[in-house]
Amino acid sequence: GDEPFAVLLGDDIMRARTPVIGQLIAAAEKYDASCVGVQQVSTDAIAKYSSVQISPLEERVFAVSDMGEKPRPEQIFSHYAILGRYVLRPGIFNVLEDLEPGYGGEIQLTDGLKALCRRDKMVAVDFEGKRYDTGNLKGFLEATVDFSLAHPETGEWLRGFLKEKVKEL
Repeated sequence: GDEPFAVLLGDDIMRARTPVIGQLIAAAEKYDASCVGVQQVSTDAIAKYSSVQISPLEERVFAVSDMGEKPRPEQIFSHYAILGRYVLRPGIFNVLEDLEPGYGGEIQLTDGLKALCRRDKMVAVDFEGKRYDTGNLKGFLEATVDFSLAHPETGEWLRGFLKEKVKEL
């Protein structure tokens, strides 16, 4: 309909005191804008994500004026990368309807976001919390271990299990 909505990519798992999507919703409501979750990444890592062109609005919140998907070094706007959480206004659907297929012959959300931020308000939140990229084995294992260690039913057992495994090495 005509309501904002959240997009949470399944291979990005977040751990935060205040849920990351809640942080984005607060900024989207405050600025009456679409919102993307970002964090700073290295120069090598930004090539895997979308680099955003930003200007500060307040601590950890920025206005977004442009973005580039998987930029080469000379195309980097900033080291803030969009990381798997969005609060979007319904205008994104009009943008997506008019897009030509992009990478892989598919309509790409990032291409739509790029067009949207050029014609409508968009903010980025440098969210507080840890992000796990579970789209790769190392990130999946890191998330599994961290969440299991913190869980009351598995934490103590896993600590003992890992200590025994390390002794075997």
